[in-house]
Amino acid sequence: DLVSYDVKHNLGNGEQNRDGADTNRSFNHGAEGPTDDERILATRRKAMRNLLGTLLLSAGIPMLTAGDEYARTQRGNNNAYCHDSELTWLDWEPASWQKQLFAHVQRLIRLRRENPALRPIRFARLGEHTPSASVMEWYDEHGETMSEERWTNPAHRTLQYVAASTPEFEAFNRILLIVHGTERPVEVTLPEVDGATRYVSLWRSDEDVPQLLEQVHAPGDAVEVSPTSMYLFRAE
Repeated sequence: DLVSYDVKHNLGNGEQNRDGADTNRSFNHGAEGPTDDERILATRRKAMRNLLGTLLLSAGIPMLTAGDEYARTQRGNNNAYCHDSELTWLDWEPASWQKQLFAHVQRLIRLRRENPALRPIRFARLGEHTPSASVMEWYDEHGETMSEERWTNPAHRTLQYVAASTPEFEAFNRILLIVHGTERPVEVTLPEVDGATRYVSLWRSDEDVPQLLEQVHAPGDAVEVSPTSMYLFRAE
């Protein structure tokens, strides 16, 4: 519902739509609720993958509401406490596109499990070695270290970061994540990082079905990133 409704739709609760939060922080991508517009539907599906990627590739403990792994909807109702009906039940017969979304969730969870840099136990501290943490370095789309001007420029919507684990119980691991937030494609130069000789593609949010083929790129290579997408690599 975060990608399909701009406002709450709580009339079914019997409170004249007065109950529930008015600040959804959601975006319907061009139509309120159900639509047959394939362009809008495709954009919504990618937005779902971006949201799931943002959650499952972040530090901390991911918390996913049951059904979000295949896009369960409450038809815009953001306060469905009083319903015991199809509005709140889990549908165990998902559509094909929902199965594809579920495959992305499976891939992201597996990648999180396989890459310690994505799940640090402790916060890293500048100038200190903290076991089981992740040391992060931030870059712009040109592969250059992010400047203060870039950080404070609201028009700058593309960045990449390298997260390197500090081993305690697991082997050293390092990942690169590209986050691109504009409606136009962009050419991103993969950063040159000490000790990394190649980047192995692991996941992309612009794919309807997660691909199994792991493409390999060299540091300094230019990669075209599609609009509003996330790309994950393992640095080796």
